[in-house]
Formats: sequence, structure tokens, C-alpha cells
Amino acid sequence: MDSFSEAEIQALIALLELVRPKETPNNNFYTFYPKTLDEAATYFRKHRVDWTEAYASLVARGLLVQVDSLYHLTEAGCAQAEQVRAARPPIWYWYKEFFTEAPRSPTYARFCEALYGKYLCQAGFSDMVQLEAMLRALDLGEHSRALDLGCGVGMVAEYFSDVSGAHVSGMDYIPDAIAQAQERTAAERRRLSFHVGNLDTLSFPPGSFDALISIDTLYMPNDLDGTLAQMRGLLTPGGRMAIFYIHMLWESGSSRESLQADKTPLGQALGRAGLAYHTQDFSAETYALMQRKRQIAEAMRADFAAEGRSFLYDHLVAESESNPAPFDPQTSTMSRYLYVVQT
Repeated sequence: MDSFSEAEIQALIALLELVRPKETPNNNFYTFYPKTLDEAATYFRKHRVDWTEAYASLVARGLLVQVDSLYHLTEAGCAQAEQVRAARPPIWYWYKEFFTEAPRSPTYARFCEALYGKYLCQAGFSDMVQLEAMLRALDLGEHSRALDLGCGVGMVAEYFSDVSGAHVSGMDYIPDAIAQAQERTAAERRRLSFHVGNLDTLSFPPGSFDALISIDTLYMPNDLDGTLAQMRGLLTPGGRMAIFYIHMLWESGSSRESLQADKTPLGQALGRAGLAYHTQDFSAETYALMQRKRQIAEAMRADFAAEGRSFLYDHLVAESESNPAPFDPQTSTMSRYLYVVQT
């Protein structure tokens, strides 16, 4: 990745999408199986750059060939493009946009206060009740060392450190988010640190942490089993993991059994890893939160539009629930758990 410019990265991904399209579960508002380069370019949202010079440099490196006015990936180019796309799925560009705009949005700050109970630039489903449950499970103290995997702009990690006194590190694969976290907490380096990193490769020394925090992030690894093995290696003996995880039944006829804590993709991966855990079921609470999310977002729709940030409203509605009926565990297509792993 470091050997490619942003323009080269985008050109490789776009050309690969035309010949070897791949659906990923981590997609926000990107239509798979593009037929043209312009359709493939929507992968990059507003962050698309000019690829003109990239084409020439990729041809010179033997990764593209030009036939008439069109460019095609070579075999070596396809191999490189596959690696780049794995590191930059469509949601990477969505989060890049989110972490550029959400921290600057007064409306989003008001939304978080109204829905979650506190503005921590949250993205997802964890209100303060759920975050406090995670804190209790982690039992952090002033001598604890914790790592927040997928920390975004680091406001949740900062809050956990403020409340517990623990040293909390944060890791995220969006450099813009980490830069904001580092700048905001520059005076708190004694107990806060932030790093750019990827869940597929956790580059910290073994036994670096007493606790690992994952809030709706373990959908992202390309190899969940491998990531869990790395996570276990980062913990000191007796260390803990606290993981929020939501599972949805997207297709009609899907087995409801997969909504059980031990049958979700995470539950099964923890079982394969031999990691003992207990869970707290937050399915009903999260369903109610998703209903409120729709109501609050609708009330603020005009304010998001006035800021030129309607994409935030679109995202919130996509994560919400329009059905006003109360949660029914017999028919629900969603479950959400706090997994607490003791090593």
C-alpha cells in the first residue's frame, strides 16, 4: 500500500471492480458489479482523485497495459489490486468521509446527545447505558492498559480513560480520524495514544494490554479467526476483551439460530479459538434505540441538509428501524450482545 499513491490505489481498485467484482459485507451505499469506470468510481465517494498520471505510472510498473484508449490490469496488476482492495473496502471511503464531516457537524453533535446521551462522535448503536456496561465488564483502573480497536476519532477511548484513569490506546485504519484524535488529546499523552492500524495486522508487542475494546468493529477483518488469535496474543495473562457485536438476518429464510450468542459469526469464531466468554443481551435495548434513531434523524433532516451533510442523515436512517412495534424476540431479525472474554 505504501508504494502506491492515492490515485494509483483508486485506479487499481476501479479496474479490478470491472473484471473481478467482489461483494463485501462491509458496504455503505456502494452498488456492486459496476459496468463502467464511472460506476466503479462511486466506490470512492467524494474522495475520487484524477487517475490520469496514475495510469502512466502503473503501465510503467507493468501493472497495466493500454489497448487503444482503454487500460487493463496485467496478471501482476490483478494480484496487486486484490491486495489493495482488501485493505480498502468500500466502507473505508465511507468512514473517511464520515470522520471528515461528522466531527464538524453541529447537527450530528446534537443528534448524538439526543440519542446516545452524550456526544462522543459515535457511529453505531452504543449509547451511554451500553458503554457503561462495557466499562463495568472491563473493570479498568489507573494502572490498566487498554486498546480500543477501531477507535475512530478516539472520543470513546478518551472517555474511558477519563472515567477510569487507565492508559488507553486507540487504533483505526482511517488516518484522518487518528490525526484528529492525536491533535485533540495532545496534552494527554501520559494516558492516551492513537495509532493508524488495520484489524488484519495488529502490530503491537505481545502482552501489551490488560484489556481490549471492540465496539462494532469485528465485522471488518478479512480473517476473523486470525484477528482473534492476534488479539489474544496482545493480552497479558488474565486480560479481558469486551466486544459489542450485532448480527442481522439479511435474507428471508435465514436460520434464526444464528441470532443466538454462540451461533453468531463472532460467537462461532470465539468457540473455534477456544476463548471462554459470557454475554449480555442488548437486543431489545438496541432495537428501541434504532427506533429512536429514525425519529430523531427525521426531526433533524432539514438541519443536516442545511449543513450540506445529508449523507449523514441517509446513513442514520439506513441504520434505523421504521417499524413502531415493540421488540419481539420470536420474530426479530437482529441480535446484539456484549461479549466479555476472560483469558
